[in-house]
Amino acid sequence: MNAETSKIKQKLMDLYPYKAELHAHSSPASTCSEVPAGDGVKIYAQKGYSAIAFTNHLFLNYVESHGGKEGYLDFIENEINNAKEAGKKYGINVIWGAELRFVNENNNDYLLFGINRKILSRAIDSLSFDLKTFVTEYKDPRSVIIQAHPFRNGQERADVSLLDGIEVFNMHPNHNSRVAVAREYAKENNKIMTCGTDFHEYAHAGLSATRFKRIPSDSFELAEMIKENDFIFQIGDSIVIG
Repeated sequence: MNAETSKIKQKLMDLYPYKAELHAHSSPASTCSEVPAGDGVKIYAQKGYSAIAFTNHLFLNYVESHGGKEGYLDFIENEINNAKEAGKKYGINVIWGAELRFVNENNNDYLLFGINRKILSRAIDSLSFDLKTFVTEYKDPRSVIIQAHPFRNGQERADVSLLDGIEVFNMHPNHNSRVAVAREYAKENNKIMTCGTDFHEYAHAGLSATRFKRIPSDSFELAEMIKENDFIFQIGDSIVIG
C-alpha cells in the first residue's frame, strides 16, 4: 500500500471509527454455532468492536422444540439479556437481531433488525407463511429486513420490492456466498448493502465489520442506521465502500 492509499484508508477509518458485527450466531440459540454468546461478546470486544448483533436462527422447529412461542421467547430473551450483561462487562453493545426462515419458501434466510419481544412474537406468527406475508401483514415499520447471502447454494432471490436490503458481504469461510455477484445485484436493484461475518466458530471472529460514525445502542437504532445507509465495510484489513 502506497502512502497516499494508506492516508485515504486512515481517513475513512477515522470518519467511521466504530466497528460492528451484524451477523453472529451463538450456542445454544443457534444449534449450528459452537460459541456461547458470552464468549462471542468477549472475543469481539477484544478485537476492538463497539457492537455485535446476535442474529440467531428463527425456524419454526426451533420454536416448537422450546415448547411453543412463549417458551422460545423466554429462552431467546434470556439469551440476549445474558449477552448484554457480558457486553457491559467487556464494553461492547449487544444488539438483538434474528435470522428468519419461512416454511413456504425454499431455504432463504432473512436478517431482521429493529426488534423486541413483541415484534419477535409477531415474526414467529409469520413463520408458517412466506416473506410477502411477513412484510405485508406482520412487519413492524421500525424494523428492517435483509436477505442474507442470496447467492449461496440452495438460496433463491426474493422479491426485492419486499426487502430493505441485501447482505452482499457474507464472510462465512465455509460457504461460497458469491459476494461480487451479490453486490452487483444489490446495486442494480438500488438496495441497501450490508456486511456480516456469519460468525459461528471461534476462528470466524473479526473477518469483517461494518464501520459506523456512531455506536448503535439497541436493535431499533441499528435499524435506523441501516436505513440511513451511512457506513462502510471492513473486510480483513481492507476498507470497502459499497
